[in-house]
Order: sequence, then C-alpha cells, then structure tokens
Amino acid sequence: MAELLSREYEINYGHIDNRGIAKPSFLWHMMQDAATVHAETLHLAADELHILWVLSRMKARLTRPLRPYERVRCETWCPGIRGASWYRSFAFFVDEQPIGDAQSMWVTLDPDTHRILRPSAFPAAEDYLHTARGDLFEALPKLSCDTVRPHHVHAVQYSDLDINNHVNNVRVVELISDALDLQRQPGFVSSLQVNYTAETACGEQVALLCGTVDGARFVRGEVDGKAHFEALATLSPFDTQEG
Repeated sequence: MAELLSREYEINYGHIDNRGIAKPSFLWHMMQDAATVHAETLHLAADELHILWVLSRMKARLTRPLRPYERVRCETWCPGIRGASWYRSFAFFVDEQPIGDAQSMWVTLDPDTHRILRPSAFPAAEDYLHTARGDLFEALPKLSCDTVRPHHVHAVQYSDLDINNHVNNVRVVELISDALDLQRQPGFVSSLQVNYTAETACGEQVALLCGTVDGARFVRGEVDGKAHFEALATLSPFDTQEG
C-alpha cells in the first residue's frame, strides 16, 4: 500500500501562456493525474469500484510562477475522511525545493443515479485512512461574492468534456483563467480555490461573472442562473521569492 505517491511532471510549451509562465490549469492537470494514479494503487479506481470520483473543492498555492521545462515533483497523500468527503493533500517541489501545496475534497457518486456514495460503503476506505500523513485539514470554505458583473458566455463543446461526459475540472480552471483576463495581468496566480457545485454538460451555456472579495478576484460560472462552479484567486508579482 502506497502511503504517499510521488510523480514528476515536465512543464512543456503546451502549458505556457502568452507571458511565458505555466497556466494555472497545469497544477490541476498534474494533481488530477497524481490523484488518479494514487487511487488505483489503493484499489479505489473508478472502474474497479464502479463509481465516479468527483472533485468538489480544491485550493492550490504557489510561491512563484513556473517556467518552461522545469520539472515539478508532485507528492500526494490522503489525510483522511470526514463525512461524505475524501480528503487529499499535495505538495510541489522543483529541484527538491518546495514551491507550493494544495488541499482537495472529493466525493464518490453512483455512476447510474449520480447519488453520493459515502466512504463507509467501501471496505477499501479503510486503506485510505491508513495512508494518513499529518493532520486532517479544515474543510475548504464556501465561496460567494455580493456583487458580480458579466464577463463572457462559454458554450460547452467536445474539447471541454472528460470521461464522465461533463466539463473536466482542469477545463473549468481554464475558463476561470479566461474570466480573470490573465493574458494582460502583471502577476501570476499564487492562490486559487475552486468549488465545483454542479456538473456541466455539452451544449450548455456557461455565463462567467466576476467580482472582488477582500482584494481577491472572484469568478462564478452559471448555467440558467444556477452556479456550477465558483473560484477565488490571488495574484502576486512575478518576482515573488524568485532568485
């Protein structure tokens, strides 16, 4: 049983934006892969248990922007379970120097009814608990903003979809990045929390709305007036903790 999974990922130019740094979605791509591989080692793979793994909340932090062809080592482990949520942590390193971390909360769904299946339904959940490393982190909070303004509308297409036939969680981060207008921002995203509140299907029209909360940038994605995801981003100068 793997208490901790460690995998290395190279940043190529497919991950780089117009400013020469890695897009925020690179972290989500890396974490999605590492979490999937680790779940398989714990015999908690979606196919093996006939379930759907659904990311409900994720918050990542970086101390500096990431550059082309840097190799990022991603560690992931399972601090435990609380209620219906499976908790997962991450740490990021470049040349063995820590450059960020992340916390996430997941739920398991019945693939036919899409009802939540509690961890207690799976004997393998006991192995998940045994991978605990450190303390169980506090639940990631709800996100809200009193005043938002329309930014743009995105029509969901084939390239947005994942194996569950809904918008992939990595693609959601790309839509959020568009709403943040990162192509003309003077800083990088040093902190990003995304709360996934509803699945989004092909053909649906996602309205992106923006606002600010205590100096941070807020983005909400709505379909027919119902929130499907919400995000809160902090931008920092490019030279933060860089040598």
